[in-house]
Amino acid sequence: MVKNPKLYFDKPVRVSATLQLATEGSYLQDDKCVLRHDDQIGVGYVANNDKEQLLLNSEIRRIRNIEYGGRAKVTVVGVLRNSSLRGFEWYRYRFDMSRVESISPVIVPYEGTLQAGTTYRAAVRGDSDSGLSLVIPYRVRNDHFAVRVEWINLSEFPALSALRNSSPEQWIVFTVVSYQTKQMTVQRWNLTVECKILSVD
Repeated sequence: MVKNPKLYFDKPVRVSATLQLATEGSYLQDDKCVLRHDDQIGVGYVANNDKEQLLLNSEIRRIRNIEYGGRAKVTVVGVLRNSSLRGFEWYRYRFDMSRVESISPVIVPYEGTLQAGTTYRAAVRGDSDSGLSLVIPYRVRNDHFAVRVEWINLSEFPALSALRNSSPEQWIVFTVVSYQTKQMTVQRWNLTVECKILSVD
């Protein structure tokens, strides 16, 4: 569609891509087809009737939730328009979305850093203090920070709650809900990272 857009203008199409909800607009992206800024595909929302519009609005609100952080893998139906916008919101073509068929979080491998609103896949083990710890330790910004990862819904996963230090590693998918930084002394801060477990692999 990106290479030959003229073949798709004003025709119903089904697309699987990443939907990014940004302050300045919404965009369709794909890691396998990286677009320059000038070639971005903006997203409009155009349902066929009131019922479909309510459903579409509900799905977009869902993507704005912390589980997705404004970014999701989607399969959507809509129409590609030869319509560009050169303003605060910037795109070369606009995809008028009429229906969302599937939504799933964008999952990235955990490599020692965490960002709010991002969903990760990581190996964990039982921990007598926090109940669960990341096998790869969280990389602290500097020596003045002490970090604690809190699992806000660990009780919903009894198998994880029962893990011990000697238990085998377990893979989970989780999202970072919030960061809370508290200064304890002149040169010491406590950083609490709240995480929500989404699934166990």
